[in-house]
Amino acid sequence: MKKKIIILISVFIPIVILDQFLKYIINDKISLTQKITVISHYFNIVHVDNAGVAFGLMSGYSNLFIILLTALIIAALIYFLFKTKINSALLTVSSSLIISGAFSNLLSRIFQGYVVDFFDFHIYAYHWPSFNLADSSVVVGTILLFISIIKYI
Repeated sequence: MKKKIIILISVFIPIVILDQFLKYIINDKISLTQKITVISHYFNIVHVDNAGVAFGLMSGYSNLFIILLTALIIAALIYFLFKTKINSALLTVSSSLIISGAFSNLLSRIFQGYVVDFFDFHIYAYHWPSFNLADSSVVVGTILLFISIIKYI
């Protein structure tokens, strides 16, 4: 239990602080929809305000609904993490990544009403939807969570 708390805090604090800092910088220094080319034809920094969840899904839903759903998912993950009998560092790290990313986006949604996305990967005109560090944390955490669960099936 103590090991899980240490891992959770060790992942949570840097992810949330760095993600919130990057969102602040993007919001403050780059105008909405502005694009800064980092690697021509492959990677830009952009400023997109996302009222939905991943890839703009659920953008038609109320902000309150998305906030409550996110809070419920975070609470369920924390409960799962500390109630599971599986004692795996990979499971703890993966759950911590998801919790951290979801919480950071939840903070943005509560205080701004939207989430700032800024990473724009593309191959010429074919763009992946923009995303932020918190989104990356959730995706990587989800992949690692599936891997850790498969190991115990």
